[in-house]
Amino acid sequence: MCLLVDLAVARYPELAAAPPDGSGRGTGTPFAAADHVFRMPVAAGTQLDGLRVALGDLAAAPLPERLWGVWILHGYAPDEFAVVLRGHHAHFDGMLLSELFRGTLSEPAASSRAVVPPSGPTARRGPAAELATAVREGIDALGGLRRAARLVPDGFPLTGKLHYAWGSVELARFRKVAAAHGATPNDLYLSALAGALKSWAEERGRPLCRQPMRMMVPVTLRRRDNAGKRGNAVLGAAVRLPVGLDDPVERLEYVKARTRKVRSSLFNPHAGALGRMVPDRLGRWLLELDLHPRSTTVLASHVPGPEQRLRLGDRVITDVMPLNLLPAGHALATCFSSYATTAQICFVADRTVGGCDGLVQLWMHELDEMTARAGL
Repeated sequence: MCLLVDLAVARYPELAAAPPDGSGRGTGTPFAAADHVFRMPVAAGTQLDGLRVALGDLAAAPLPERLWGVWILHGYAPDEFAVVLRGHHAHFDGMLLSELFRGTLSEPAASSRAVVPPSGPTARRGPAAELATAVREGIDALGGLRRAARLVPDGFPLTGKLHYAWGSVELARFRKVAAAHGATPNDLYLSALAGALKSWAEERGRPLCRQPMRMMVPVTLRRRDNAGKRGNAVLGAAVRLPVGLDDPVERLEYVKARTRKVRSSLFNPHAGALGRMVPDRLGRWLLELDLHPRSTTVLASHVPGPEQRLRLGDRVITDVMPLNLLPAGHALATCFSSYATTAQICFVADRTVGGCDGLVQLWMHELDEMTARAGL
């Protein structure tokens, strides 16, 4: 594993540097792979259940001084182990982690692929277009001042202790259902998520009936010219949904209309202009506004993974499970990811909210409903 970490640093030299924000102790010491590789035994014979408990514990554990590391979890099953890459968002966003994963394990790096479609020939360029984009992004950011539906009441006693739950679905089936409804896989993921959260809140006696549901969806700003660069190249895009829509097909149609605007931002060469133009302090305030639990119902990430199974030495990587973050003050967050032929849905909740395994089942139920409505 230390050799693989050295290989990763050789391909992505910024990993050897101190954190971008200067945090962490020992930032002047030379890079040593052994300082970033850790072993974590799991209770013997506990199988996948034991591994999942250990993953939840690890996700809440402190990061090393350089704010990233690789953990090897072993003992839960004979002749199996799990590898976990964790890092502070000052170093990584989800797409960079996916690129590191592919690039280090010998699949062509993401930088050789079309990460973001190039801008059209009629796209405006120059300071005026940059300013116009910043103004539009500022107007959108002010939408965060409006209250969104909350999954828990104000003052709910959150502890910061996490509970994870995962579910998997065949990727070909998921894409087929989305295509049958004329939607993208991301649209189907968000629509099913909206239905699952609505049912989950009603089961808990807190129906989401006053404010709209506001999902904060990270949109990557990574392009060929900045692929592999350390840091957070992400633009937060809000997708607002009326919680009064009970019909899953109507919900999906609404999601499709809302995400068209988000996808169009990928073609804008000036996307992220507001963050580049405002002072750092104001930028931090805008980020806090976007992720404040009163203005965002849930952080909903989507990270596509490798399309082919990868190998770690002579071992085949059988599965990839996301460990998404839970923003401060939030009760719940979710991530949808894919690896080879499988898609994974992951929920993470504060333990005071209770286990989120039921959310996985509700999301699967929404998918089954959309499958039946498509006649598949």
